[in-house]
Amino acid sequence: MSDWQNLSEQLRKLGVKFGVQEQEKAKPHQTDEFPIESVLNCSETRTPIGDIISIRKQFPLSYTHGTHNIIPSDTFKRILAWANIPEHENIKLENLIFLDTETTGLSGGTGTMVFMIGLAKFTGTDLLLEQFFLRNPSEEEAFLHAISQFCADMKAVVSYNGKAFDIPILNTRHILQRIPSPFINIYHIDLLTVSRQLWRLRLSQCRLENIEQEILQYYRLDGEVPGYLVPEFYKNYLHTGDARPLKGVFYHNQEDVLSLTALFSLIADILEDPFNANLPYPVDVYSLGKIFEQLHEPEIANKLYKHSQHHEQDTALRLRYILQQASLLKRQNLSQHAIPLWEEAATHYNLHAIEELAKYHEHKSKQLHLALELCQKALIHLALTNQTDSVSYQRFKHRQQRLIRKINRDKEIN
Repeated sequence: MSDWQNLSEQLRKLGVKFGVQEQEKAKPHQTDEFPIESVLNCSETRTPIGDIISIRKQFPLSYTHGTHNIIPSDTFKRILAWANIPEHENIKLENLIFLDTETTGLSGGTGTMVFMIGLAKFTGTDLLLEQFFLRNPSEEEAFLHAISQFCADMKAVVSYNGKAFDIPILNTRHILQRIPSPFINIYHIDLLTVSRQLWRLRLSQCRLENIEQEILQYYRLDGEVPGYLVPEFYKNYLHTGDARPLKGVFYHNQEDVLSLTALFSLIADILEDPFNANLPYPVDVYSLGKIFEQLHEPEIANKLYKHSQHHEQDTALRLRYILQQASLLKRQNLSQHAIPLWEEAATHYNLHAIEELAKYHEHKSKQLHLALELCQKALIHLALTNQTDSVSYQRFKHRQQRLIRKINRDKEIN
């Protein structure tokens, strides 16, 4: 039996109705005392298939979520470039859809349904946030149509782990309902990926809640339903018809979407003006430099690496920044500018730096005796640290022997 059949059977046992013919009658079956319409300020969204319930809110463009505004201060071309969105697409802020789903399970698969989706878009005068809710699985086709209507002008999706979770589930639900998905082949800006690139070296984890607190300085109110409990709350709602506990689920979803807008705005601003980004931690500046390498802007990356080195107190981290900048300079065919960086790292017996210096002096500057001294320095260090069986020891030994042969050959010629 498939996952979908298992879920369907469980829902039928709970009294859930299926079939388009029963759509108008499809309500949670136990009690009508606390329906969703009486608990929350809902409205009906009309679709060609039927009506679906939703909550619609508008936020002014001046709205601040935590420490950051929900709208970028300037352009956001670099975050589009980071997401590999071609410039000729001419994507405007109004073409972005900020998306977060709540589902009947956290593992995905064909048996997982989306019972709530929070969607937000900029209208030019405000941020429109609408949360569509599935009162009963029989409404799913209308639910999906309502999503497509909201996303009519969409050119790109902004999510947090949506590439791996939200979008695949939504596409699966569209396939099962035999209707086209608006998310097929759509450009996607997954903020989880860029957040990890920026902050994972400093933060223990990059869950959205942690990013909210550590980066946006935003803390949610009591009464929110944690994400891992959301499926159980929906299951209970289908069983009892009591929508009151769902207040915390709607709040959870709303805050997820608002955090997406603020985080997108913050990262867009950081990328557009990296030297005024007010990043107090050198490790974050270093991580930003790596993103600019990815964006093929090495000049900015080099400046960011220099800044991170100048302000870092931790020796191990500073060596990491030094080696990254030296590697970038080498790839730019500017090895001569990397020499001082490798030399500084070599004073800490960094084997990579010693090897790069030996290579440079053997093949570029032709200072064979200096290259030989570097190899001997590395071999002595490896011997003192009981690493004579290591690959590094064998590599330096091989280079030492080659250099000795070259030096002796030059003596014979002269």
